[in-house]
Amino acid sequence: MTNEAIVRDLLENDGACRDINFSEHISTEGACALLDVIEARWQLIRATDHDGDVVRPGSLRAMLKRESGALSTIWEGPAVPRHLQAFFYWTCSDQVFCELTFFPEDLDPPQFVFEDFLHLLALFVRAARSREYYVRVGDGSWSHAKGSTGSVIFSHETISAVAHNTVNFS
Repeated sequence: MTNEAIVRDLLENDGACRDINFSEHISTEGACALLDVIEARWQLIRATDHDGDVVRPGSLRAMLKRESGALSTIWEGPAVPRHLQAFFYWTCSDQVFCELTFFPEDLDPPQFVFEDFLHLLALFVRAARSREYYVRVGDGSWSHAKGSTGSVIFSHETISAVAHNTVNFS
């Protein structure tokens, strides 16, 4: 897969969202660090728990430190992507599923720079303390670690060596 093909798949206005997934479970500490990265670049618009109740901005980390739960957040800002959704779900401590969601138009297609996106992705991956990442087209049939499915645009396993050499993911 070439970088040009990856960019085409990221920017294709097909009505579907794009998701960034990490290892199947990240630690609570990694989820909190990921929130730090997000908060530094975007403004929180809304946060809700698994019941749909509003979670106040100062309570996000405390929420993640509960024994189990779900946290859905919506962010907006000048950073690319302009809108970002972060969803966290866990049934026991230190095993947090996390998915970051955006739409192709949030990447500002006319000004999009793939290397800038990779740098942001590297910040997310390092904060999450994840060994894996997948950038994919939103697809309800996708399952973790199934890189062969057509919905995965690129991952830690498939991105070209050229792109990996331009960004420090570790």
